[in-house]
Amino acid sequence: MMRLSLAQFGATADKAQNLDIIQKFSESAVQAGASILLLPEYSMFYTVSDKPAAFSAAAESLDGSFCTALSAIARAHGLWICAGMFERSSDTRPFNTVVVLNDEGELAGFHRKVKLFDAFGCRESEECRPGNRPFQPIDTPVGRLGLITCFELRFPALAAEQRALGAETLFVPAGWMCGANKVLHWRTLLAARAIENQMTVLGVSQSAEGVFIGHSAAFAPDGTTLGALETQTELLTITL
Repeated sequence: MMRLSLAQFGATADKAQNLDIIQKFSESAVQAGASILLLPEYSMFYTVSDKPAAFSAAAESLDGSFCTALSAIARAHGLWICAGMFERSSDTRPFNTVVVLNDEGELAGFHRKVKLFDAFGCRESEECRPGNRPFQPIDTPVGRLGLITCFELRFPALAAEQRALGAETLFVPAGWMCGANKVLHWRTLLAARAIENQMTVLGVSQSAEGVFIGHSAAFAPDGTTLGALETQTELLTITL
């Protein structure tokens, strides 16, 4: 029996405020008996204005203030934490990165999004630099964890690759954009990746009216819904 928490919220351009939200979610997750807290893409920072310059200016290194603060939270609560951030690169564009910290606050792994969201009228490649390798699944309290980010959910081969690399559980942090049938796409693709690969899939999206859909959800290997949220800021804790 393993308990984990999915934290849905809408990040802002105020990093301190976002960290305060993460701190509160961490406290609630521990109280609920969870051993790992899963946060959305862009948990560190997000703005709808002045892109891509704002993303570049907000970007930090993996040992910068955001990861240092996450490390302290993870260590204080004895909690694994996964969260999205903008990571500095040698380019003017930052990486869209998700970090995984263990319960001692150590960086256990990270994923730089490879397939950027150049679709539905968006051009993420103008805002971020793509990564060039898949995430290497790591052992966590909820099994061997694989990771793909947001738009990468639309590429079945990427989830299959995580399974082939040994993943038992797949984490999909996202800022899933609003639009026609986008909730249907999100939920259907999460369930499909679970069924195709016979592994638990955990989708955590940001929720911001008119920008991101929310609707975070967890699916069992047979496609059964283990838990789901609507659009509110909320913590969902489930047992595997």
